[in-house]
Amino acid sequence: MYIQLSLYPLFKKLNSYRDIVISIGKLAFPITMGQLGLVLMGFSDVVMLGKYNTLAMSSAGFGNAVFFLFMLLGIGTMYAVSTLTSIADGENMPQQAIPIFKSSNWVAFYLSIALMALNYLVIDNIHIFKQSAELSRLGKDYIKIVNLSVPALLFFNSGKQILDGLGKTQISMYITFFGLLMNVGLNYCFIYGHLGFSEMGLQGAAWATVITRFAMAIIQMIWTWWHPLIRTLRVQTNIQVRSYVLEILKVGLPVGFTFFFEIAAFSIALIFAGQISDLHSGAHQIAINLASITYMFVTGFSAAGNIIVGNHFGAADAAGIRRSGLATLILTITIEVFFALIFLVFYKQLPTIYTKDIQLMEMTYPLILLAALFQLSDGLQTVGAGILRGIKDTMATGIIAFVSYWIIMTPGAYILCFHYKLGLPGIWIAFVVGLSFAAVLLIYRFMRLTSPARINRLIEKQMKEDHITPQTSN
Repeated sequence: MYIQLSLYPLFKKLNSYRDIVISIGKLAFPITMGQLGLVLMGFSDVVMLGKYNTLAMSSAGFGNAVFFLFMLLGIGTMYAVSTLTSIADGENMPQQAIPIFKSSNWVAFYLSIALMALNYLVIDNIHIFKQSAELSRLGKDYIKIVNLSVPALLFFNSGKQILDGLGKTQISMYITFFGLLMNVGLNYCFIYGHLGFSEMGLQGAAWATVITRFAMAIIQMIWTWWHPLIRTLRVQTNIQVRSYVLEILKVGLPVGFTFFFEIAAFSIALIFAGQISDLHSGAHQIAINLASITYMFVTGFSAAGNIIVGNHFGAADAAGIRRSGLATLILTITIEVFFALIFLVFYKQLPTIYTKDIQLMEMTYPLILLAALFQLSDGLQTVGAGILRGIKDTMATGIIAFVSYWIIMTPGAYILCFHYKLGLPGIWIAFVVGLSFAAVLLIYRFMRLTSPARINRLIEKQMKEDHITPQTSN
């Protein structure tokens, strides 16, 4: 009886979160499915190239790791668009989505030029990654083709983030699954040379990716501009003419650098694996691909947490901000524990999806077990950064990411892998430590900033920036 009575207040408090949990779930599910569709595109490339030959699979993995080294800097910057849109919606000014969208398209244009140039610079210096001659040659050819898709990725995200910020998260999900089917079909034709096409192998997978991404971007931009809600907002007479380019960069660049620090650390880890052998690189790629599938689920929660926290932030609802963040964290813990159990139970069966090579599969087993351990940390650090974005606190997340990935994780991976001779498991142990450090700091920062005194100061600052009075926001 004592235990039941002592837990009752907790259950009563959690019950008050029911509506907000449902709201987060409704927002997160389409985003998660859309993100899963993107991961499944990479998954289909790995599987279909793996059945073509192991070197092609490893080369695509290496090529994508290098390509996304800078690409996620741009994609992360575009995340500011949903943050600013959700805050404006919370302030009861959804019409601001129009100037935000126009500004985001200019940001996408500028970033496309910069990132394509950076990628060409990397292509010309591919030798610095110290991969085998054949892996470097094939990876270079792959990146040259995929680099053409940079504008498509950024403009797709411009349209996606506007609608996500307004709570219309289903549309990008539909477009992404259309893209997945298109990518698989083009891979079938281009990689293997079916249906009258020439067999192109690795380059075929690259061209399939480029064509698919442009198709997705065109559909997303058209659907966004002619969406009934956007069409209604476009005819509003009280639209404040304002450029959000600088604000997108101010909020988004730290997010972009957070993504950059993370993907760079994971890319360096792939390079470490490749320095052991091409076979080790393949095992690492399989384990990372499996982990990325589960990771996409929590990116949905992260994006939903960002949106709903941003809504409450714009509405000056201090209690709602904290409840939204905590509810998102609770959902994250639940799903990540589930995935950890899947990895622990089926660690020998999962690699068979990718390869029949016995030696490669045996190399992958310990990595999947370690991936099970970092599920919770990885999920919590991702969602922690997302809910902090909702209150426009992005600079600190970038600093925490830098310390976690480049002061702790990357040096730790090198030391454990090469100095202590732990090989691939050493790299993955460093993953667990670095991600756990980030998770703890980000959650601590959210709890600290959403304390009554601090969050009210942040709300007052936001109102002054947007010239909102407390009466208007109610």
